[in-house]
Parts: sequence; structure tokens; C-alpha cells
Amino acid sequence: MQFHDAHCHLPINYFYKDIDNFMKQWLDLGLEYVVGVSMKYTEIEKAIELQKKYKQIIPGFGIHPWEVKRNMPEEQINKISYHVATVSPLVFGEIGLDHHFIKKEQYYPLQEEVFRFFLNLSEQYSIPINIHSKGAEERVYELLDSFSIPPSNILIHWYSGPKKILYKFRDKGVFFSINPSILGGSTHRFVLEKVELEQLLTESDGNVKYWIKGERIIGSPAIIPQIMEKIAEVKNLSMDEVSEVLSRNFKEFANIS
Repeated sequence: MQFHDAHCHLPINYFYKDIDNFMKQWLDLGLEYVVGVSMKYTEIEKAIELQKKYKQIIPGFGIHPWEVKRNMPEEQINKISYHVATVSPLVFGEIGLDHHFIKKEQYYPLQEEVFRFFLNLSEQYSIPINIHSKGAEERVYELLDSFSIPPSNILIHWYSGPKKILYKFRDKGVFFSINPSILGGSTHRFVLEKVELEQLLTESDGNVKYWIKGERIIGSPAIIPQIMEKIAEVKNLSMDEVSEVLSRNFKEFANIS
């Protein structure tokens, strides 16, 4: 059975320094693709290196809203724009807005500026986007609505916002990722319950740590099969059915034919 991880922080040292051992383990388990998202520019360069080594790694170009404290340097803008034309497949992530963990409102306009930069490139080059929206779900929805980006190229990562905004995103037709928190009885479960399988993807958000049944688990693609089992249980489907639909969803999202 093959599986996909739509959001894993592969460029961080935890994974990056031991990527060969990790990839051997994940490929043996059935990993087909993993999106290695970035939080800052130096990680973008590492994500590109990882793709050169493993075709199963899709680089994620992103500046996380937690990292936005000033305008993007012109050199970074130019390099990212250059790489967009030379790297394929490619996802923009982790990008978006955060008004929950980032309390200083003076950073919000800067977050939007960086987010708009990636949204413009996504619209121009048809690049899928992997979005962080914590505490800013409605504003993220408004911004997305102002761009002509196909809903099938939009992934809302680890949604935990208001249900009314969830329904707006769902009705727009975007994808939502289900992560290991679902295994520990998280409120994230309502996403799984309210969104059809045809709009779901799986993610580990590695190396985030989760408490699952009293045990501390480090997120990685290795946990994706367990997430798929939970999806099958909640949706009352077989693992084969879940695997087939999730595979089709991922390839549609990532523009993989």
C-alpha cells in the first residue's frame, strides 16, 4: 500500500542530517511522495538539495508567518522566482498567516505581503499551495478568494479554526490535511467528520511531537498508515478504498500526472 505525506519539515536538521536512513525506512513502508516544507529561505535551498537526491521528495518553498519580521530581501525574491521556473514538481509551503501565536499586530501586514508574494507566483505558474491559517482563517479565505488559484491546488494544513470558516473552505473545494493529532482524540476530528474523503490528504507535520494514547510520538511519514486506518474507520471504508482516493487526491493537488 502506497501513501503520501503532504506536509513534513524535511529541511530541518532532525531529518536533513539523517535523510538516507529516514527515506529507506519510509520507502520500505510504502511512501510514494512527501512534501518537504520550508519555514525560511535557508530551508528552501535544502529542500531543493533533497529533491535532487530523492525523486519522492517534493520541495516546499515557503516563509512561515512565524518567521516574517521584516520585508523579504530582494535577493531572496529573485532566487525564489528563479527556482520556480527550474524546479518541478513544486509546492509553496509552509505559507500563510498566523494571528494566534503571533500577537504583535505590527507583523500582520508583513505576513500578508509575503503571503501575497507566494499567491501571485502560484497564480502565475500554477504552483500548489500549502497553507498555515491559525487564528487568521477568515482573512486567509478572503485573500484566497481574491486570486485565481484552482481549489484543487490549495491545501489547508491542520485546520483548527471556526466551523463556519471550515464550511466555506470546504464548499470552495480545497483540500484539508489530516495529521497524527487525529489519533489522540483531537478536536481536529471534526475536519475528518465534516469533509468528504475526496477533499482530504494526509500529513505528519514532522517533526512535531504528539501525545497518542499516553505515548510521545515524533511525527514523520512513518505514521501516515495509522492516520489512514483512522480515516477508514471514521468513513467506514476499506483501507484499499482510502488509499486509492488519497493517492488520487495527492496527485491532483501536486499536479502529478
